[in-house]
Amino acid sequence: MKDFVAIDFETANPQRVSACALGYARISNCEVVETNGYLIKPVGGHAPFQSKIHGIKEEHTFDKPYFDKIYHQIKDIFDYPLIGHSLFDKQVLIALSEYFNLGLKFDYIDSMTIAKEHLPSLNNYKLETLVEHFRLPCFKHHNAKEDAFACAMVFLKLQNQGAKKTTSKSNDEYYEFKGIIKGILADQIVNYKEAYELLYWLEDHANVIKDYQNLHIKIKEFLSDDYLDCREADEIRFLLENILKEFK
Repeated sequence: MKDFVAIDFETANPQRVSACALGYARISNCEVVETNGYLIKPVGGHAPFQSKIHGIKEEHTFDKPYFDKIYHQIKDIFDYPLIGHSLFDKQVLIALSEYFNLGLKFDYIDSMTIAKEHLPSLNNYKLETLVEHFRLPCFKHHNAKEDAFACAMVFLKLQNQGAKKTTSKSNDEYYEFKGIIKGILADQIVNYKEAYELLYWLEDHANVIKDYQNLHIKIKEFLSDDYLDCREADEIRFLLENILKEFK
């Protein structure tokens, strides 16, 4: 993936809707083309515990806009695939969209899950651990703008890691996997039957599951109720499109 936006939120209290800072880094053709950061007036005010983590207090945000005002300045970034390190930022964005009635729709990739797939031997998958592993520049953790930039750099490295793994995937099962994905994506729609057939195929090919655990987990989870809704189908399609890019 050459074009995406890495995001990071800081929250002011235990509620996901309480974003008090947003940072993002926009990547085009694998190069950083824009970084930005905003302080946000949080819903529900500041709590001491969260302020101690990131240093943002009432004095920093009392005159700042709520997220809905900032959203209209930056809404174009949500047209890109979003990368966040863990599902926390996705949850914050969903909470903000619902609270302010923004109707946000976005594609989201958790870089921590990708790191677990590609680097199974690491002791942990914190952002600072991955920055150190890849020998990237030091950054100020819990500064939203710097976290977003670090997340973007880590994701680019993880993609390179995945590409290196893919170069060794020359045996028949990976060619077959690629062909199955192409067949599913031919009409840009993932239906229930295709998802189930892919799940059965994956479970017969342990080596592929090992490399694409997130895909296997997601499909299994989505089909657990014997139904595939539009949101779930779109998420599977998005995962398959990204996997197919690795084979190119």
